[in-house]
Amino acid sequence: MATRLLTLRHAVLRWLRPVLAGLLLSWLSVHALPAGAAAAQDIYQVRIQVAVQNTSLKELFTIIEDRTDFTFTYSSRKINLARRLTLSGAYQNLGVLLEAVAAQANLQIKQLDEQLLVKAAPIVAPRAARVGVVRGRVVDDQLKTVLPGATVYQKGTSNGTTTDVNGEFTLRVPAGEAEIEVTYIGYRTYSEMVAVPEDGAVQVDFNMVSDITQLQFITVTGVLQGQQRALNQQKTADNIRNVVSADQIGRFPDPNVAEALQRVPAVNIERDQGEGRYVLVRGLAPQFTNISINGEQIPSPEAGVRYVALDAVPADQLASIEVSKAITPDMDGDAIGGSVNLVTRTAQSEQLNISSSALAGYNNISGKTNFQGSLELSRRLFANKLGIMLNGSYYATERGSEDWERDDNDLELRDYALSRTRTGLSSTIDYKLSEQHSLYFRTLYNRFTDREVRGRYVFVPHVDDSPFEDNTVERLTKNRLEKQYVISYNLGAKHTFGGFNLDYEASFSEAVQDTPFDIEVGSTSEVDQLSIDFDSDPDFPTITLDDQPNAQRTNAYLDNSRYEFDEVTMGKTYARDRNKTAKFNIGVPYKAGESDGLLKFGGKVRLKEKSYDITENVFGYTGANDLTLDQYAGGDYNKHFLNDRYSMNPHADAEKFVRFFNTHREDFELSVEDKLATEAAEAYTASEDVYAGYVMTRIQRDKLMLLGGVRYEYTDVAYTSYNVINETEILPGKGGRNYGFLLPQLHVKYKLNEDLNLRAAVTRSYARPNFSDIVPAQEININEGEGTIGNARLKPISATNVDVLAEKYFGTVGILSGGVFYKKLGDFIFSRNFDSDIYPGSQGETIRLTQAQNGESADLFGFEVAYQQNLTFLPGILKGMSVYANYTMTSSNARIQSRENPDDEEEIRLPGQARHVGNLSLGYELGRVNVRLSANFNGEYISEIGGDAREDLYVKDRLQLDATATITLTPRLRFFTEFLNLTNQPFEVYQGNESHYIQREFYSWWTRAGVKFDL
Repeated sequence: MATRLLTLRHAVLRWLRPVLAGLLLSWLSVHALPAGAAAAQDIYQVRIQVAVQNTSLKELFTIIEDRTDFTFTYSSRKINLARRLTLSGAYQNLGVLLEAVAAQANLQIKQLDEQLLVKAAPIVAPRAARVGVVRGRVVDDQLKTVLPGATVYQKGTSNGTTTDVNGEFTLRVPAGEAEIEVTYIGYRTYSEMVAVPEDGAVQVDFNMVSDITQLQFITVTGVLQGQQRALNQQKTADNIRNVVSADQIGRFPDPNVAEALQRVPAVNIERDQGEGRYVLVRGLAPQFTNISINGEQIPSPEAGVRYVALDAVPADQLASIEVSKAITPDMDGDAIGGSVNLVTRTAQSEQLNISSSALAGYNNISGKTNFQGSLELSRRLFANKLGIMLNGSYYATERGSEDWERDDNDLELRDYALSRTRTGLSSTIDYKLSEQHSLYFRTLYNRFTDREVRGRYVFVPHVDDSPFEDNTVERLTKNRLEKQYVISYNLGAKHTFGGFNLDYEASFSEAVQDTPFDIEVGSTSEVDQLSIDFDSDPDFPTITLDDQPNAQRTNAYLDNSRYEFDEVTMGKTYARDRNKTAKFNIGVPYKAGESDGLLKFGGKVRLKEKSYDITENVFGYTGANDLTLDQYAGGDYNKHFLNDRYSMNPHADAEKFVRFFNTHREDFELSVEDKLATEAAEAYTASEDVYAGYVMTRIQRDKLMLLGGVRYEYTDVAYTSYNVINETEILPGKGGRNYGFLLPQLHVKYKLNEDLNLRAAVTRSYARPNFSDIVPAQEININEGEGTIGNARLKPISATNVDVLAEKYFGTVGILSGGVFYKKLGDFIFSRNFDSDIYPGSQGETIRLTQAQNGESADLFGFEVAYQQNLTFLPGILKGMSVYANYTMTSSNARIQSRENPDDEEEIRLPGQARHVGNLSLGYELGRVNVRLSANFNGEYISEIGGDAREDLYVKDRLQLDATATITLTPRLRFFTEFLNLTNQPFEVYQGNESHYIQREFYSWWTRAGVKFDL
């Protein structure tokens, strides 16, 4: 047995010897011979294509091993194999690919024949990293529309930014591979690895995929995307801000900018003939709000004020509206209530975009139709470098109103017929010189015309029973054309340099109010018996004339032959406000430990010229023949005034009267003294130069953002006007002053989580007085014992503002927010009535003067809540419901000199401050149909301070109901209809108490219907 085993062992050894020898020779040929004889291929000569998204390091090693002859060797305890990588570039070979892996995962990878040795890269002391720039746009992957307000940041850091209204961003990051992540409400989070060049820029466009583009029972159109844009801009803003997007404006039947703004929390509006005109933010009058276009103030076309009537601006001209309720140092400081910025559109796509609309409507009072149309063309050319956008819109409407007004014991019936047009033209041309430098030129032209024909009956009863006075009825007919123009040109540039950003702009803007003719013809009649009952029915007073009720068609006041010509006033006015502005801003990014910061500073110069000219001719009749109303009456008149409660007959026909006037010119006499006094008292010229500079810093540390800085504004004003004494003596006068404001600002924003922000701000701001208050002109009438006087020493109003706000955003495109605000106003301005014998030409006579003066101080406190959401989380067809609601309550206490005793102090409410303001809108979308019912509520507010509290005028609270319906025929074609003021809500003013109406004006309802289409 042992012999057999020995023989077997020798046989095995004989067989193994050649095998082992071969293995040894093979090993020697590989490891012991010179390198040039190695058989392994160099990794930079191995072709490979690998593109992975969010893949672990271990999985990536396996992919490379499967596709090549190489094997990775590493220690799993020292290498984080779970680390996830994204490789999306075009790598030429395996060597370049492994360099990208090593840089991203902080590794060292070396080739040893067919082995790839992997170890962790050594930690070295950091050196100053070279910085590059990532620029680009964020767009919707399906609709290719830009997404403003998107959050773009370098993943794993607090270094980030947000996209502007054009969806564009600029982000500075260390050179090399950087992972950029983008978030947007209603969209999936997206990230991408970007190779950032040293001291250079790379262009990257991010395509975001919506989470809610299609829901059961719902076809989401531009309405939802509009909400997303607005909410994302609010969410990422550094300050407390509300944003209304162009698509969101389309949800409501708002033809002009003022009416679109009434839907914003804490904003209400003043109306003219039923249309929104002036904007009031947080319970403060219009002069407390700054209005700008593309960040630059626009002048006012009206003679006496600074603020702008926004009924002149069509809503369909804008990309968005931004309402900043707490300003930052790089914004104009004269904005106590807030700052409203109108943002025009720019070209976004390399495809030709054509958007247009056409609609017609009907006004119930006028019984006439209206028309509106718009057209927008835009395209980017030359590889996206040149963008051209052209926008035009036209709106023509025939409107009317029916109004009664009370003046002490007198009663007026007013019948208005109005023809209004709005023409808007805008353009934006921008050119990218490179990825780091761009130019732009913006133009805006708005033309608003208002042709008004107003017929008035003025009933003046004789209440003293004196045999020397008569009861009279006056007939006054006004025919006026008013044209307003707002024109602006903005030329600017934006530059991104290695260590800082620079932008600058020069602009010219002009606003004109031209009234080429204003004619009012007056006639009077005397009656035996006239009484007016204001108490039995406060809503509609009763007139009894010669024992006949007001509605009786045989009533004497309807007989035009009883009215004798009194006088005719023919005039015209021209007001112009012109701004020339230059400004620059420099931003320098920096690191403060683990925080990312931005230091920003800049300056501005604005030179304003404002003037007002008036021509007024008052003619009396001196002809031998009688001239009565029936000889020059004619035209249309209201046959069912206030639902037939009162009767009317044809008013004076202005064109017919002017023909008679021109034919019989020798029978009319001009009142020269009245002409000179009126024209001198109201005309003026003014200049106002503003110089401003600021410095601010923004620091982002994890979830906390701090923004602080200071702004200084210096204003130099001068005025030239005339003083009119007793309607005969005209004296030239001059006035002016200068003042400066130092305005510190602090903003805090803390992001509790991705959808919940806490905000706080403490800011200083101010408001300049209206021109009509500070022009040093006076008009004194000693015979009547009264006069008005300007106040060139009037101080601007200063304010300290405190704001705290919390906002919760919902993934279904919604928000719930709430906050409180407080404003401390100094040098509050009010209109004061007082007796004086110190004025030019007084001669010791004491008269009652009216003058704007500074009060002591005022406090305003309020809170606001807002909720809007598409209720897509509800089951079944209820998914189509949506809610839009907000409510604001404000309370104010202003201290002025007592109107009863000049030595005492009196407390009043701030004029224009409504206690309650709110909106509620309920919508439903099912398939292609969207319907919405909207209610807007404005609480009562003081509109004018009287001689005492009993004379204060209040605008009564108002609730307006509107409805809209939209049918989406195709994604590019929509049909819609709108109904406004469904309940015929009037404009009502009372004096002292609600039972004492002095005005009730009705507008009835109106409607529009049309189509919107995109090509």
